[in-house]
Amino acid sequence: MNRTLTLIAFLAALPVSGGVAAAPPVPRTVTGFDNPESVLVAGDHRFVSNIGATLDPTGKDGDGTISELDANGRVLDARAFPGAGSHLDAPKGMAMAGGRLYVADIDRVVGFDLATRAQVFEARLPTTGPTLANDLAPVDERHLLVSETIGGVWELDLATGAFTQLTGAVPGANGILYDPSSRSALVVGLGAHFEGGDIFHVGLDGSTERVTTSPHGIFDGIARLPDGSVLVSDWVAIDPPSPGRFLRLAPDGSGPGEAFDPGVAITGPADFGVDSTGAIWIPASPENAVVVVSGDPDQ
Repeated sequence: MNRTLTLIAFLAALPVSGGVAAAPPVPRTVTGFDNPESVLVAGDHRFVSNIGATLDPTGKDGDGTISELDANGRVLDARAFPGAGSHLDAPKGMAMAGGRLYVADIDRVVGFDLATRAQVFEARLPTTGPTLANDLAPVDERHLLVSETIGGVWELDLATGAFTQLTGAVPGANGILYDPSSRSALVVGLGAHFEGGDIFHVGLDGSTERVTTSPHGIFDGIARLPDGSVLVSDWVAIDPPSPGRFLRLAPDGSGPGEAFDPGVAITGPADFGVDSTGAIWIPASPENAVVVVSGDPDQ
């Protein structure tokens, strides 16, 4: 299992052009990370989770960190979290809730106070065997949704630390995007054996339904663009790595989708973030970089 999961971080991604006449956006590259896996946009700040100097997505080696950037991509603190007295192993997806920063870290969710940087929360998933907590999405200030790639989707009560499994029917659950208007989430999957998955609606009541016109792919990140459409990243192939792609989908996640070309070859585009201008912040793990591209393919 470790070998398969480690391959995730080495994926090459060369998105397909979304239009013949459109000029590709001009990317910016920010360097100085340690195998970045996820970017969270939070107001004027961007947080980048780093698996660590050792590229091991399931290794409990204590070398994981979270970097803090400003809105222009300037690194404010390469190792902003964790603070003294706590550790991270292989942090991945992040979320803000109740003024705290939460991160998925293999088999647990850890929370930090933004001002003191102290760890103020920890809850371990009630699973046995291999566990891969992957992405987080806030429902409200008290609840988070947690995708666990091997076991499905869970709801976490931040007041009690209790997990409730919503579904186990999303093979290879990865990126997750919550919609408060429908009280449901769009969840993208890798597939049960990382061979390719689909996009699902998962309700807070546990109802799970595959999007009827879902494209098929080895999906990782998902985010909503300013115009309401949904952007997803697809690895296309894992072993050997193959050029990947980004797809722009309808607001409900339906496809087949329109290819989006960020204008640059990006290795391992995992859990990307989108800011209010439509700029897309994409972690490129093997290059130890974050690539920032415009969200408007016509620019």
